[in-house]
Amino acid sequence: MTRLFFLFSFLIFNSCTWNELPEIICVPDQEVYSQSVQPIIEGNCMSCHSVAASSSLVLESYDDVINALSNHLLKEEVINRSMPPITPLSEIEISIIQKWADCE
Repeated sequence: MTRLFFLFSFLIFNSCTWNELPEIICVPDQEVYSQSVQPIIEGNCMSCHSVAASSSLVLESYDDVINALSNHLLKEEVINRSMPPITPLSEIEISIIQKWADCE
């Protein structure tokens, strides 16, 4: 029985290397989005990033915002203060978006 356990352990630990382990990706919480992030997006981004504005990047729904995060557009643009271009976000708003995007 002990030999079987050691053989099983050996096979498990040697079946993949460190760089083959799957990357753990978080999914930002939809409830936190609705309560904290959505008001920021609606108040600062929707005038340009909506279907009505004929934008190539639409941020009208949770799924739209998740897509923008997946493409590494939203978080980087907000943190770099590239977006929104006219009225910058406050440090608190930037922090809310960043923490939500990082699943904190």
